[in-house]
Amino acid sequence: MGLLILLSFITCSANAQTSKWQMGIEAGPSLTTIHSQNVDFLFTPTMGYCAGFSAQYNADRWISVRTQVNYERKGGYRGAFPITDVNGVQVGSMNVSVANNCITAPLQIRAQFGKSAKFFIDAGAFGGLLTWATSTERQATGEGITFMMLDITQFRNLYDYGFCGGLGVEAPIGNNANVSLGFRYNHGQGNMQADTRSIPLYNRSLNFNIGISQGF
Repeated sequence: MGLLILLSFITCSANAQTSKWQMGIEAGPSLTTIHSQNVDFLFTPTMGYCAGFSAQYNADRWISVRTQVNYERKGGYRGAFPITDVNGVQVGSMNVSVANNCITAPLQIRAQFGKSAKFFIDAGAFGGLLTWATSTERQATGEGITFMMLDITQFRNLYDYGFCGGLGVEAPIGNNANVSLGFRYNHGQGNMQADTRSIPLYNRSLNFNIGISQGF
């Protein structure tokens, strides 16, 4: 019985290694921010998320080409900066949280090492399409705290692009299936601002993903 179990495990591992195609899903939280070269217009990181589908072609045991279609929440946080009255006296403070909801499609080359559990390195580029952008303002004054959410999609470029890369590990779980754990950094190069006279802003994010894929 023990020998049969061992043979079954070896067979599953071999199949996972020789599968030419892998299809799967990935999801996880993100650490995201908005980059500005203007020191008076800086954002701090905030939490987002990323979830989508993946497809991977394994050229051999070591090199693969993979792509994804993801829905992502990107953005950043600004605050707190003062609110003043007409005389310049501070009467409160305001925080601003920006959320950029988009569809992204990275295309990467994967180099992987190992026999059963494989460590991988990804590198490539991505394109993105903005679906909805909002700005949520929190104002605190002597009269209390108020919130206001604005739709700012019309003030944003719809398209984004940039470079991406990451690291992780993937392990077989039987029947040509694999589970993976890794992260990907996305370095946006497309100016978010639709008005070119405004201060250029760029999406930057770090995705932490858990994935399950099936080999074919």
